[in-house]
Amino acid sequence: MAVKYKEIADQLELDIRDGKFDRTKKLPTEDELMKTFEVSRNTVRKAITQLVNRGYIYQVQGSGMFLRDKSVTDYINLGSLRGLTKDLTSKTIETKILNLRVIEADEEKAARLRCQKGSKLYFCKRLREVDGEPFSIEVSYFNKEIVPYLNEDIARTSIYSYLIDDLKLQISFADKIVNCEKIDEDSAKLLNVKPGDPTLIIENTVCLANGTVFELSQSIFHYQKAKILNRINFK
Repeated sequence: MAVKYKEIADQLELDIRDGKFDRTKKLPTEDELMKTFEVSRNTVRKAITQLVNRGYIYQVQGSGMFLRDKSVTDYINLGSLRGLTKDLTSKTIETKILNLRVIEADEEKAARLRCQKGSKLYFCKRLREVDGEPFSIEVSYFNKEIVPYLNEDIARTSIYSYLIDDLKLQISFADKIVNCEKIDEDSAKLLNVKPGDPTLIIENTVCLANGTVFELSQSIFHYQKAKILNRINFK
């Protein structure tokens, strides 16, 4: 089985985090990476694009690839679809399942997920704790035709690892909306803040590579703890 470009990007990301590359020197060339991973140039270039988009490296035409200033961690990466466990790598993350069940799509959910009204959806509500403190509430809806099985063990760890590694879904892109609201009483109790306090909310509509919408989600963050990072590449 051929090594996938995302696997190469993940390995290089780990190497960067572990300090295996000299920050004052160029990174390995495309040819060197092709030899190391025994893959095509196209695969290497896709992996490099992943690292550029994740904010780890930049390319200088005619000179090579270089590390950006020390990578910022422990921020919610607005440009990432990899989940909280990938963003907050130095933290201890625990997940409490508040609700997990199969529901039927109402008109609004059916329209957003581009499915028929009454279609089966997995509804999952989780409380995410970071270093023992409440951090966010995540509410997700998954189209059951695409995600046929989901249980508490999966939801308690990393749903996205399951979707990618086990279901082999080709997750490709998402629309994200960020806004602030006053938190309601129930959510305030879960996040240990006062009702009416501000809260940061990120809504996601996530699609597969073929454009199929498979997930709607909303993350409600503790306003004093969540920080957002969005690294931009000017093109």
